[in-house]
Amino acid sequence: MQQQPRLPLWFLILNWALILTAFVLGSYLGGVRSNILPEPQQSALEIVYQEVLDSHIEPPDENELLERAIIGMVDGLDQYSRYIPPAEVATYDEHSTGNYQGIGAKMVTHDDAVVIHYPFPGSPAEKAGLLPGDRVVAVDGTQLAAAENRRNVVNLVRGPVNTTVTLSIDRDGKPIELEVSRGSVQRPCVKWTHFIDRDKGIGYLHLTSFHPTSGPQVIAAIKSLEQQGTLRGLILDLRHDGGGSLDQCLDICRAFLPSGIIATQKRRSGDDIVYRTESSKCFWPDLPLVVLVNENSASASEVLSGALQDHGRAVIVGKRTHGKGYVNTIYSWDNRKFKLKLTTGSYRTPNGRNIERNQATKVTSADKDEGGILPDIKIDVTSEQQQYIYGVLRNSLEPPKQFRDEYAAIAKRYGFAVEQPPQADKDPQFAAAVVALQKQIDG
Repeated sequence: MQQQPRLPLWFLILNWALILTAFVLGSYLGGVRSNILPEPQQSALEIVYQEVLDSHIEPPDENELLERAIIGMVDGLDQYSRYIPPAEVATYDEHSTGNYQGIGAKMVTHDDAVVIHYPFPGSPAEKAGLLPGDRVVAVDGTQLAAAENRRNVVNLVRGPVNTTVTLSIDRDGKPIELEVSRGSVQRPCVKWTHFIDRDKGIGYLHLTSFHPTSGPQVIAAIKSLEQQGTLRGLILDLRHDGGGSLDQCLDICRAFLPSGIIATQKRRSGDDIVYRTESSKCFWPDLPLVVLVNENSASASEVLSGALQDHGRAVIVGKRTHGKGYVNTIYSWDNRKFKLKLTTGSYRTPNGRNIERNQATKVTSADKDEGGILPDIKIDVTSEQQQYIYGVLRNSLEPPKQFRDEYAAIAKRYGFAVEQPPQADKDPQFAAAVVALQKQIDG
């Protein structure tokens, strides 16, 4: 038998070194993995997952199966935490920021026609020359004569920034082709900025949500009122405002509060965060102020109204707010298309009140009305009045000032009513706010 050549010593040493390194690394990674997915749950997840794939009567999609597992894990934490799968990220971002990619125009179907009610000011649609009353006949050659295409017109028009869409327009019987360059469109979150009574100087402003530009929008809107006449008092309507950006909430607070604490964020680590005013950002330290709230005013709306109430800076009118005092942090990762919305803290008002209603009721007696912001003047409404208020504040959109005459003509032509701000005879909360503000003005 021929003898095999002996392996060199350096090879044996290197081989054993590699084996030892692999063992140590495997043990380390195994330890890390076990910390993330502990036993017996890790094995249970793997076994159940495989058995469902192998045995369920309807063969499931394996990716969808795991997505549901992740959703269930996060949903079970609390009512606010949420896993946002890749397919829902764009919709979530649009809802939370008010920003989307498109042309920026209000389009409504009337009978068999898609009609431009108006382009948003400064939008790609306005820059391209789209006008109120234009009838959209086709989008990139897709005719809108078919009902299905009319229903899908928004998706046909939207698309990535810096791409173009061609609209075939009928303008008073004249065919026009408009090429519109899509852009980033910011929905306005300030509505119904106007004087209720110009002679008395009573202003009104409704904030729909705390989008990333809501602070500048609110400040600009109030300054525009001052340019129109003498502003002696303001009603800030936060009804049906579910909140949003804390940074924007803080900026709005600072516009009215000259000094002091705005809110405190309690964290699991015990390292609390205190948010304070900034005197340089206070534009209206003495402007009489009433804040309207209801059961659908939540999160940033409650931080704002709670701070103004604790400092005696505003009279709060309406119904107790929703009671969402938890802090939600949005996590995203490079090269990952999903997002995670996770509860990471809770808010307290300047006087230490716990805004979170669910959290508060866990540690207090059932008969105590804890959590949320209790109004100084409580005004109940009927279901019919509530329906009216919701329609005015949430379902309607204030037409831009420069297009109001054209929009009124469109409304007359197609037989629909022009949107109007809240009316005192239909909205007792609004009526009470006017009375409360007038008392402040009169001293």
